[in-house]
Amino acid sequence: MTSPVEADWTHLVEFLEARIAEQESAIREGTFALGTADAPESNHKVSLGQLMLDECAQKRAIIASWKEAAGAEGISDLSQAEGTIAIARRSMLTILAGSHREHLDYDPAWSPALPTGMPGEPAKV
Repeated sequence: MTSPVEADWTHLVEFLEARIAEQESAIREGTFALGTADAPESNHKVSLGQLMLDECAQKRAIIASWKEAAGAEGISDLSQAEGTIAIARRSMLTILAGSHREHLDYDPAWSPALPTGMPGEPAKV
């Protein structure tokens, strides 16, 4: 089993793009039970479907940012990501992938080490 740093980033990016496409398709086809929620910044209702589509667009932006940076820096493997910014970008990909842990194509090597405590609490040892 490979570690997240040894995994080929292109496979991870392709995996994430496929999951986002599936989510978008399910939203558009009405597979999800969609309703509305109160928008915190106003008194009007916001479509949960639109919020989910916005989330897909935001995930795509994270992936595009990785692709652009990796291309500019000649990174073809996650282990080549060095420095705090590159490592943070790599972490964003593994965190995004973590929400799809139950998918058959998910590689457990992508599992991110997520914090177990709540913000403001001391770290658990």
